[in-house]
Amino acid sequence: MPRQRHQRCPACNTNSLAPSSNPAIFDCRECHGLWFEDGSLNHAIAQQHECIDQYEHEVHLGPALRTSDRHCRRCHVPMVHYQLLAHYSTEIDCCPTCDGVWLDKHEVDQVMHSPKIKQALTDLNQSVTWKSWLFQFLTAMPVEYNVKPHRTPWVTRALVALCVLMFGLGALSPEAHEWIFVNLGLNSDTRSPSHFVLQLLSYQFVHGGLMHLAGNIYFLWIIGDNLEDALGHGAFLALYLFAGVMAALAELLLFDTSQGPLLLIGASGSIATLFGLYLMWFRHASLTFMIVVYQKKLAPHWYFLIWSLINLFGMFTSQGGVAWAAHLGGFALGLMLGYLLKDYVFRKNPLIAMLNRSEAVLQR
Repeated sequence: MPRQRHQRCPACNTNSLAPSSNPAIFDCRECHGLWFEDGSLNHAIAQQHECIDQYEHEVHLGPALRTSDRHCRRCHVPMVHYQLLAHYSTEIDCCPTCDGVWLDKHEVDQVMHSPKIKQALTDLNQSVTWKSWLFQFLTAMPVEYNVKPHRTPWVTRALVALCVLMFGLGALSPEAHEWIFVNLGLNSDTRSPSHFVLQLLSYQFVHGGLMHLAGNIYFLWIIGDNLEDALGHGAFLALYLFAGVMAALAELLLFDTSQGPLLLIGASGSIATLFGLYLMWFRHASLTFMIVVYQKKLAPHWYFLIWSLINLFGMFTSQGGVAWAAHLGGFALGLMLGYLLKDYVFRKNPLIAMLNRSEAVLQR
């Protein structure tokens, strides 16, 4: 059987286009783009997703934009640029005659993930509702709009349960409450090194009141699931506990000893580190902010800027009773770790990486 000649690539114009293992898909040996015959792209996308039996990418395309400078390998007519999805501005080349599709190398992963991207953007771009407004008005807590994690957040649930359990044990009697504060809260007067190390971990699960507990576990609940999903269960737990230790050390470093010994309790420092990670990896998410009765979706950088300013004001005006340094130190640690781990997290989670690209169009 004679060897099939390579055809001219629509992108690099070299005779490097040859059939792949699938005869309906052609691969350019030079630029590594892919040509899909009519229907083969839909089949390839469906094969990438276990939950999809069949897919029609044509139905989900955004508007036709302009005539392309590339020509169909079969029909030799100019192709047309289409936006991949209505809210995702990557452009692909489609033949108006035979419905063949050309994808540049950097577009392939985005197109193959397009069903997940579409669903994620639908979730992210939801409008606020009267139910979310009422919830935030009554609780003063934000409402989160983010991608749904694909694994169960067992560690986040366990951390929440442990905080609730510790609070419940302390509520049994004044003696139990006192014992937990003295032995499991972080006390700067603790003389035993081993007990002090234990307190660096245990203080994160001790809370002084119901509102203190509710505020911390709510934020842990709404952002912990996404971070645990991105990192994995073990890495998330290790990072959370490490964050609590470092936040406590920041508070100890800046604490005014003239005020007496420091007694530190609560998960706020650990959660502040999660804020920093969330900001670095989930810029596409939204958190609602309530201005009197007006609810507004904000990007995380705006929400946490307001949070940071509140904490800076509290620290510099010496408002007591709150571990401002632990909050800000934990947040700074989260930003640093988020930056250092960003490439690793994006490699493990291509959907998160794609939603962080400028092509993802988000509505606030």
